[in-house]
Amino acid sequence: MIPPMRYFICSLWFCAPNLWAVCATLIKGPVSIDVKQCNSVHPESAFPLTNSKYNFIRDLPPANRQQFLDTYRGLLIKGQIARSMAVRSGLSPEKGALGGETITAFIEPRTLNCDAIQSKRIQANLNEICCEGGGEAPCLLGTGYLLQKPQVSKDAGVHAGGRQGPEVQAAFQKSLAAIGRRDFLSSIQILTKLKQQKPLGAQGEYLLALSYRENDQCPQAMPYLEALYKRLETNSFWNDEESVVRRGTLLLARCLALLSRPGESVIILQAFLVEPKKFKREIAESLSHQDFGGIRTDKQFIIYKEKALKSLSQ
Repeated sequence: MIPPMRYFICSLWFCAPNLWAVCATLIKGPVSIDVKQCNSVHPESAFPLTNSKYNFIRDLPPANRQQFLDTYRGLLIKGQIARSMAVRSGLSPEKGALGGETITAFIEPRTLNCDAIQSKRIQANLNEICCEGGGEAPCLLGTGYLLQKPQVSKDAGVHAGGRQGPEVQAAFQKSLAAIGRRDFLSSIQILTKLKQQKPLGAQGEYLLALSYRENDQCPQAMPYLEALYKRLETNSFWNDEESVVRRGTLLLARCLALLSRPGESVIILQAFLVEPKKFKREIAESLSHQDFGGIRTDKQFIIYKEKALKSLSQ
């Protein structure tokens, strides 16, 4: 029987049984990646046995050597994380890990080829491998990120315009122009007409909600703002949508305050305090925006304010 590959690598590299425990914050979960570069890995040339660095491969029994090399017959890609549902483990688990970052990752063998994914958006399960002291794929390629069950996304465009199309983008530009000249009613008319034909997406939801708010119609804005808040809670947005999702969440708190619902408004604001460095702008604005003027003497808001000021000073 052929022993597990990790046994050979560890026995040759003198792995201690608890060596793998040093990887205490590994990342796992679904991600979408915009592929910028892609190359096939040929392990025989990538790990030449004439190089003493790879003596541990050369010294494996022939069957095990072949087995080891075969685990590296995949693709090495470089791309930006467009959406992340992955979680970084540890004492304080991080949801949406790597969101917006550019990474190098390995696609397991016999799944896709570079022609199928170059300049495309792919979806996969990311599994970070503990590379401390081991040669398990893809550690020898300078990355620990392994992409499993990859597939080209139906949303294959790498930009927001690729998802929404020129017609939607043109409507958004008209809406922004109307907002800029404070013609909020025109913006509402543009977006509600568009909504009858196509989904608005995060950007359209925010623009429509903002137009309603600035036209003193917060009740009409609420369904769109609640949808944006849900996106933030579940981390279900693309990287290029993050700013409008965050702005929409703050706008939800503003509208709740204007509707004399201080408790619900503060609950939304408290979500920003979970990651104060990330939401520093939103926290600061919550302490100065005039929309919160009517609830500043509310006990719950006073407690929130104390915590918010403390978070900003750290």
